[in-house]
Amino acid sequence: MACGMPFLKWLSKTGRLPRTGRLLDIGESCLLAATKADVEYILENHASPLAPEIRTRIAEEYAFRSNLYGQPVIPTLFLGDLMKLTAVKYVSLDVVSARHADLFDLNVHGLAAAHRGTFDAVLNFGTTEHLMNQFNAFKVMHDACKVGGWLFHQVPSTGYINHGYFSYNALMFQELAAANEYEVGDLWFCGPDGGGTVLVNADQFPTVLDAGKLRNDVRGLRNSPVPSSLISVALRKTRDAEFRVGLEVKTAAGVLQSDAKYTSRFIDRANPAAV
Repeated sequence: MACGMPFLKWLSKTGRLPRTGRLLDIGESCLLAATKADVEYILENHASPLAPEIRTRIAEEYAFRSNLYGQPVIPTLFLGDLMKLTAVKYVSLDVVSARHADLFDLNVHGLAAAHRGTFDAVLNFGTTEHLMNQFNAFKVMHDACKVGGWLFHQVPSTGYINHGYFSYNALMFQELAAANEYEVGDLWFCGPDGGGTVLVNADQFPTVLDAGKLRNDVRGLRNSPVPSSLISVALRKTRDAEFRVGLEVKTAAGVLQSDAKYTSRFIDRANPAAV
């Protein structure tokens, strides 16, 4: 999980990063590509109590650390390192013991009632694609955000072969917004940034290179790299209601019956949600 400093500044400049409120980071994010001026901007615009001379020293150090991603000699800069020096209440939920995170498994845990509807912004900088339980992860974010607050997602859309479990498209976010009456503040794509082919699993699954498999055009696939791109989406929560999801039925053979009375013998009538 990584937050690029240009996107953090964009969130700040567009009013989606609270000046003094509460911020939830879904998966503790590293903070990358910051400059001294960037760090000073965040400290100044989010009511840091630090004296100017201390801000300058911190800004120089943090800018240096922010550009050392992947080098273990000096600790990588985390988003929480910076936000903890502002008037923003920073909270992170992560399944690993990170620097500022509370231990929380987005696959299975629900948000405690005391924290529901208390965050001015919720950030998902490349976390949910690593989770199998998409419903629960997006529900936690919905529950955490207050009415009028912002949910910001920056996740893989295409490419990033073998990075996490999922990629996302605009349709998914548009219908997620429609189901929950979110305002779509922004939606755009970042990239392309390199790419690869779907044959990268050849070492683990040699059959992907077997041209004898049905419709397996190995040469064609080798010559058709998939560009790596991100989708960035800002959604504003407009009402206090239970989380809802859409249902993409454009390829369904039948007609969706919204008021259907289900009679399947597979439904657990004591607990329909369990099916």
